Amino acid sequence: MVTVTIVIFDKALAASFIGINDLLYFAGNSYQRHSGQAEPGFQVRLASWDGRPVNVMNGLAITPHCSLQDINHSDVYLVPTITGDVEATLEQNAKVIQALKKAADQGSLIGGNSAGSFFLAEAGLLNGKKATTLGRQADLFRKRYPLVDLRPEQFLTHDGNILCDAGGSSWFDLGLYLIELFCDHQTAMDTAKYFMVDLERSAQLSFSPLVSKKHHGDPIVLNIQNWMEAHFREPLTMEQAGERFGLSSRSLIRRFKLATGGTPLNYLQEVRLDAASRLLIQSKQTIEEITTLVGYSDISSFTRLFKRRTGFPPSHYRTRFKSVGNEH
Repeated sequence: MVTVTIVIFDKALAASFIGINDLLYFAGNSYQRHSGQAEPGFQVRLASWDGRPVNVMNGLAITPHCSLQDINHSDVYLVPTITGDVEATLEQNAKVIQALKKAADQGSLIGGNSAGSFFLAEAGLLNGKKATTLGRQADLFRKRYPLVDLRPEQFLTHDGNILCDAGGSSWFDLGLYLIELFCDHQTAMDTAKYFMVDLERSAQLSFSPLVSKKHHGDPIVLNIQNWMEAHFREPLTMEQAGERFGLSSRSLIRRFKLATGGTPLNYLQEVRLDAASRLLIQSKQTIEEITTLVGYSDISSFTRLFKRRTGFPPSHYRTRFKSVGNEH
């Protein structure tokens, strides 16, 4: 069972943390039913710093399940968005920020919803990492945290053990990503259908940060992306892709970069490494087997690329996150 702590505070957005609580509750029970596990996939609890009720944006008083300072360990911590004054909220929650830093140091996965990513940045957890946040707060974010690789155009980022989403309904994407990471794709699809969230995404590779790179207006590039996701296990070349879609290699690279901000080769690499991260958690296959399954022939190259993307070598990533996933 994956333990998830949602940190709540005054002026937090209730819809985001109540919504993701419902999302994970449904998914956890759905996974238990179809997998035959003895327990639900997720145990979710709301925690304020001292266990006292908080007054959220709409004036409601929300009573948490527990006190954050009394929690010894949680596999995942999630921070909802800030709806009040960002800088004042950070100042008022200095102890929460320190608790998040300690949790990250202990190996927990930390997620920030929208402006909740300010908590993560204030704790120093985003330095040198990719992150996203609410678009209208991007200038303030950059000013306060120049060491963060901020990408407000992406609605979901995962770098090392840190997750961020960009606001609006992106907390759904954050929740679905956790469900796919720690349960499986079928549970993520079933949950999306139940909550009627982006049903067309069920035809894509996964509920992952890669989806944010498909929000462009080039149908040929979108077809190339879908083709890569369906064939990433095979040895693919840009010449192959260009020939298939009627483009020269040079034109394909130029057009792909214009649409997505990156090269086709980088995208293929991200698809493969995204698949590898799930296999390391969800399967019992060896790292050598996973290397081959995701399209690499050289384990040393795979290890180097995986560490560059996640911050961990594959064996360390598996050790750190396998314990919070479910054995299959």
